[in-house]
Amino acid sequence: MNRIALALDLGGTNLRLAAVGEDGTIYSRSRAETPKGSSGNDVIDLIIHLAENCRSGLEDPSAVCAIAAAVPATINIDEGILNKLPNLRCLEGVPLRDILSNRLGVDAVLENDATAAAIGENWLGASRDVDTSICVTLGTGVGGGLMINGKPYRGKDGTAGEVGHICVEPDGHPCGCGSRGCVEQYASATAVIRMAREAGLDVSTSSDVYNWAKRGNEEAVDVFTAMGTYLGIGLAGLVNVLNPEMIVIGGGVSAAWELFAGDVRREVDERSFPEPAKRVKIVGAELGDDAGILGAARAVFALISK
Repeated sequence: MNRIALALDLGGTNLRLAAVGEDGTIYSRSRAETPKGSSGNDVIDLIIHLAENCRSGLEDPSAVCAIAAAVPATINIDEGILNKLPNLRCLEGVPLRDILSNRLGVDAVLENDATAAAIGENWLGASRDVDTSICVTLGTGVGGGLMINGKPYRGKDGTAGEVGHICVEPDGHPCGCGSRGCVEQYASATAVIRMAREAGLDVSTSSDVYNWAKRGNEEAVDVFTAMGTYLGIGLAGLVNVLNPEMIVIGGGVSAAWELFAGDVRREVDERSFPEPAKRVKIVGAELGDDAGILGAARAVFALISK
């Protein structure tokens, strides 16, 4: 059996952990709901419990060489500390990397969840064999990961790829980041629900809006048109700046891709330089919920192989 990494997708709703081999094989999985209103210690204890479950279920538990965590946060790479976790505030400022390493007795790596998804899709998914790509995750918020010359680009402070906080409407809806009019306020599941309610629809989830749109409801269709337009405006700027070969669209809201894909493409074509616009492919993600897990594993294998 090859070396194995324990790969964690740490979300505000669920914790998912898998034992992943160097070739991307998933050998075992564990999953649990994220404790609500709990302390950081409660969340960490649950992570350890899931990790031990995955490790003990392996044919050779000693093959586990590291744990990698994909987290919805800004990460202090040098110190392994989490920052800006709106859905997991109990872990704000916690040195999670060192805690996981010490308690499990293996190396540990932290990775932003959208960057992990970008790595996963570039390894085994939609952008495999593509040198320069952008992965955009449309979920509760909007995340982004950058792959430049086949390697993840994190920036000096680890904040590169924050696609969701590109301003597309200067006097637009206030954003949790402190700015206004961010892509996240127009292209996330939360935004879809808000815009639908503003249009007079009685909805509880973005899936409700999708179902209304599929039935031909004009207000719901207009919501996805607006979503695609704003997302396309943001992506057009990235096409001009980075000249990517591919943009991969993932996350739960991407299930409605056919309702806004044309609007995204239109804005990119109209607002980007002709050659980069013509070159870039805009496609759906292929790995689903496993993108972050596989990307986190890939990141830790790359680090411990240096």
